[in-house]
Amino acid sequence: MLGDFIYSEEIENTSYHAGTPYRDTPYRDTPQKVEKAVKRFLFLAVIFVCAGLIWIFAISPCMVPVKADIRSFPGIDKPEVMAIAGIGGGSTYISINAEQAEVLLSRHPLVESAKVVKRFPDRVSVFLEPRKAVALTLAAVNGRTQPVYFDRHGVAFRIGGGPGDMPPSWLPVVSGIFDSSYQPWLGMRLPSAIVPLFSRIGAISDEDPNIWKAISEIGITRKNSDLYDLVLYPVQDSIRLRMGSDITKDSIYYALLMFDVCRKFGNDIPREIDIRSGIGVFNTRGARFGE
Repeated sequence: MLGDFIYSEEIENTSYHAGTPYRDTPYRDTPQKVEKAVKRFLFLAVIFVCAGLIWIFAISPCMVPVKADIRSFPGIDKPEVMAIAGIGGGSTYISINAEQAEVLLSRHPLVESAKVVKRFPDRVSVFLEPRKAVALTLAAVNGRTQPVYFDRHGVAFRIGGGPGDMPPSWLPVVSGIFDSSYQPWLGMRLPSAIVPLFSRIGAISDEDPNIWKAISEIGITRKNSDLYDLVLYPVQDSIRLRMGSDITKDSIYYALLMFDVCRKFGNDIPREIDIRSGIGVFNTRGARFGE
């Protein structure tokens, strides 16, 4: 029986001590390794987040070219908008002055209003509103008679067949703004006394633009530098409708009603109907029409 046992030096030389706890070293080191890995991950994450914040708040606004979003209209394209606003290909968020860009864009004859919005850290948006014609006049420009288009603020923003969408054909023609020798230019502003007229024309057009299809011309007859009357010329007729400067849709419709009444007189048709007092007056046998 004793011959069946095998003794080895390794087993023989191994000593066991009573009371010594059992130690499993690999499993004991595992929590320490996990803790070190977590700390290393958190350290790298903090570095990554800090680097990102430094890039976003410090480097990107100063060094990264902005991405421009241009909302324009026909007649002024994106490169021209950026050139006027002073936004170049290398412009950054920090280098762009939004208020100054708005002022520069607003000076363009075709632009009624401009809004420049910077979006941190590398974007800029430009919103442009075009001027809209409410009336036109005919003037000699460079030896040629050309239409000059005005908005409701009395600004000449287009001369002749300029770029972009053409104004509607029903626009009223206003005469008597300046004499035949006057040379208008893009961006010119009418005298302050005449500007309210174009504002009223714009308001009437907002209510009923078709009203101007019955009027071929609106003439300005000056009393002095600040006061003037208006003479409306119905389409394809020689009768003149004299009105005050504060025209409205209702006063024009009243004048057209008087015009229709006069057309029924046959050969005894007056040359002019005066409606400045609110009552139609014409010089045919002393006739007088009122409300």
